[in-house]
Amino acid sequence: MSGFRRGGFRGRKRFYRDNFAPGGSKTDPLNINIELLDDPEAEKKRLGILEPEEVPSKRRKSDKDDKKDEKKTGKSPYKKNHHGSPKKKAPPLTKEQKDAAEFRKNKTEYFNRKYRYGNFDRYYGVRLNPGESDKRLTVFDKQWFEHKQILDIGCNVGFLTLSIAKDFSPRRILGIDIDEHLIGVARKNIRHYCDHETEVAGKFPASFGVQFGTISQRTEAPRSFSTKFPDNIWFKKENYVMENDEMLDMIQPEFDVILALSITKWIHLNWGDDGMRRFFKRAFAQLHPGGRLIIEPQAFETYRKRAKMSEELKTNYSKIEFKPDDFEMYLIETIGFESVDKLGVSGAKSKGFERPIDVYLKPVRPKTDAIPLGYI
Repeated sequence: MSGFRRGGFRGRKRFYRDNFAPGGSKTDPLNINIELLDDPEAEKKRLGILEPEEVPSKRRKSDKDDKKDEKKTGKSPYKKNHHGSPKKKAPPLTKEQKDAAEFRKNKTEYFNRKYRYGNFDRYYGVRLNPGESDKRLTVFDKQWFEHKQILDIGCNVGFLTLSIAKDFSPRRILGIDIDEHLIGVARKNIRHYCDHETEVAGKFPASFGVQFGTISQRTEAPRSFSTKFPDNIWFKKENYVMENDEMLDMIQPEFDVILALSITKWIHLNWGDDGMRRFFKRAFAQLHPGGRLIIEPQAFETYRKRAKMSEELKTNYSKIEFKPDDFEMYLIETIGFESVDKLGVSGAKSKGFERPIDVYLKPVRPKTDAIPLGYI
């Protein structure tokens, strides 16, 4: 073994796997008698054991190929869905489909423009079942309203306002809303709440002609007031949010109870933090000492959906820092309310209308560190 030299095959013909013919026979299992050819493929062909040729398959473009094409053309060869798989290009829309899409777009824009203040004309139809009374009335104390001056802000078509006027016997109750159409409907609804023995002249109770003059003469000041329904109620169009804080100096105490039910979200979205604070300041100033502000604030989580109604609302929403959770501390520590009575959540047809109701009490004497509004 010591005489063995590496590289002894130098100059000789090297044999590889393909130089040997595969197989064998019973008489010659080791292929000793077979004649080897220099061409292994020819040998396989002679023996009839040549493997079938593979047909090259069409390879689907990989993501790398797509990226190469994208670099060359600057455009992606496929539109991909959220799963990452190629998305087929949608066929062109027909004229009918285009018209339908345009109609839906215009309808949405009209809806958002018309109801940007939350002035939905079917509000009570969504909140209440047919023939059902407003369950918020069950948590109110009748003594808060009886023979008192009441203001209902954002009264809509007046269902709650009319129920208070008829069942709680206030001296007078005024419902205001920013939507003139809703005010018109509310005035007509007065007739539907009247008893059969109430004399009616045209669309309104006959007594209105004596108290308010001709209904079309809106500038005429009200005359002597009767505390009996329907003489103790009226509706008018008004935006309660003033343009600036300087205008608050003109406000004088006028009401014993101010209702602000399910409107804080719309005030907040349309006039921002400043408008929301100004609203609270005016309500405090307009209450008599010992008066009550009753609010039903919407949760901040509900703002986002309605903020999409317009770019202005979306901008105001993005700037809100004064959240509904901050209202209580602001109203008591800054504005000057004495206390808050939490009435809990009243029932409703839809769960989205089940909101907490809070009653803030204005002190008889102002706090020394509070804003001196609404005291003579």
